[in-house]
Amino acid sequence: MTGPSPTDGDECSLETARRQLGSYAVPVDRTDRVPLSVAVGRVLAEDATAAEAVPESDIAVGDAVFERGRQLGPADLGLLKAAGRNELHVRQRPQVGIVPTGDELVQREAAEGERVETAGFTLAQYADRWGAKATYRDVVADDAPALRAAVQRDLTRDVVVLTGTEPGDALRDVVADLGDLIAERVAITPGRETGLAVVEDRPVLLLPESPVAARVGAVQLLRPLVKAFSGAPLSSHPTADATLTEDVATTASRRAFVPVSHEQGTATPLSGIDLGSATRADGWVAVPEGTEAVAAGERVAVEDWDYLP
Repeated sequence: MTGPSPTDGDECSLETARRQLGSYAVPVDRTDRVPLSVAVGRVLAEDATAAEAVPESDIAVGDAVFERGRQLGPADLGLLKAAGRNELHVRQRPQVGIVPTGDELVQREAAEGERVETAGFTLAQYADRWGAKATYRDVVADDAPALRAAVQRDLTRDVVVLTGTEPGDALRDVVADLGDLIAERVAITPGRETGLAVVEDRPVLLLPESPVAARVGAVQLLRPLVKAFSGAPLSSHPTADATLTEDVATTASRRAFVPVSHEQGTATPLSGIDLGSATRADGWVAVPEGTEAVAAGERVAVEDWDYLP
């Protein structure tokens, strides 16, 4: 989709974007009782107390093994099994509707002038990994009535994610008509064309056509939103210190995210940011606003965006 370029006044910082979206994220009050065997990654809706004393520990019957709000890992479940628990009371996973848009997108076997849809598909996998229940929709054409119906359909979800959009296009006009378009751009690169909206108190994330830019926008904005709706803590990405092997030039007014290969304590920026190179990256280096360049030889933190949380 294409449209007129907005002014810089339509752009907000990453922190502002997170705060704006996060203000609509109330932890879900829907709950489930699930067997211990399928509870990994789920968030406790109440304290998990011991049904039995745990041998060789200080955990007695009735003690809180883990408190409400904990996101459960494999070792947690082992301890809870030792404490005699067979099932747990957990929050339901927040529901995220992911809607790819664009006349040129198809699911398979792209003909001339067409492209296989990957941005929305990839984001659905990330959303599930982060603790959401993602609904990946079929591609919606660049037609205002169809776009309007697609947005309204997913207002039953906690979050709506739309891909294939940029400032000033028809989709943003539709969203603005249905609710409030908060920002046309976010000061990040790649992903500056990311937009924010709220429709019927539902946060709506508008992600660019580029799969790489959409991934950056989702990692930086959708992931915190999913954690907030889950009532789970937002942990930092695992990082490894490395020495940059090449200069990196950035735009001082935006926060940049640079994909790198990481080997033997060095970080090498990948040339270009296409789908293949970004996917094969070992990690990403975040360059803060106000920085125009990072020189070769400087120490940087390489973030792993693909670890299992």
